[in-house]
Amino acid sequence: MQPEPRHSEGCFRHLFQELEDAVVKFELVESDPVIIDANDAFDDVFGHNGETVIGEPLNELIVPAAKREEAAQFDQQTEEGQSNAAIVERMTDEGERKFVYRGVPYKQNYGFAIYSDITDDLQRERHLDVLHRVLRHNLRNDLNVVLGMATKIIETTDEDETRAAATKIKQTASELSQLSDEANTIAKVLGEQATMRPVELDPLVDEVVADIEPRFEAAAISADVPAGTAVSANDKLQIVLRSLLDNAIRHNDSSEPRTTVTANHLDPSTVELAVADNGPGIPADEQRIITDDEITPLNHGSGLGLWLVKCIVDTYGGSLDIETPQSGGTVVRLRLNPPASN
Repeated sequence: MQPEPRHSEGCFRHLFQELEDAVVKFELVESDPVIIDANDAFDDVFGHNGETVIGEPLNELIVPAAKREEAAQFDQQTEEGQSNAAIVERMTDEGERKFVYRGVPYKQNYGFAIYSDITDDLQRERHLDVLHRVLRHNLRNDLNVVLGMATKIIETTDEDETRAAATKIKQTASELSQLSDEANTIAKVLGEQATMRPVELDPLVDEVVADIEPRFEAAAISADVPAGTAVSANDKLQIVLRSLLDNAIRHNDSSEPRTTVTANHLDPSTVELAVADNGPGIPADEQRIITDDEITPLNHGSGLGLWLVKCIVDTYGGSLDIETPQSGGTVVRLRLNPPASN
């Protein structure tokens, strides 16, 4: 059943007035938007009474002079029946502020303009970004001092108890340093748009293994990656593999630590890259990170390495699974997409 036109108009009017975002309805007169209606939020946001602005040119009222050309382009798109969406600057009674602007054409030469104020949110993000960068910088510098002093104590003391304490300090500082690096990488991954390209796995694995081996001389690292096997990824796939190998060896308490990297096509649309070890296995709490969307102070595992891997693999449109075979050890399986065929 179709609603009564008058009832529909009343519902629309109620919605129009109750929206917290500033909304105006306008008519394009010689390509310039002229206000024919404005909700109460428009008065609250821009400091102009909704009734007195009827008939006023919208751009002259709220668009800064330096942004008039940009606004004219939006108006042209509206005139052509196209919607608009952008972050813009507009004049309010408190000065210029930033808004998410959405322009919606309505019939010929009519449209709606919706403004959501995001000035405070953007400023808060900038302040937090500066705070994080300062904290990361200071943390890195202070940890370098701790590591240097701990190393000096280890090299110069003759007391076993003092050497053991300094060794523990050095180990803890190294873990904090790695945690800081992982957090910094995660921040970059979350803030960047992934640009995908074909990545051949054979040379990538060789490069990462060659980098890892000197740091873990007691571990045996092997690889079985067919030449020509490629996936759709980017340079951060190297970070993924290095993190998985580092985790597999660093936490391996076996008398003869072993890690194997393999790759194969599961089907034409899926390539599996797996890292297997003979260690004690990944704790259940840490495994849960790959399925939980939130890391809390009580659920962050021993580090951020696994979550970093998940973040990067998610940007590839891939998946991550952890298998604990009955024979022991752990297998981390990444399922990735092959490069798109030309």
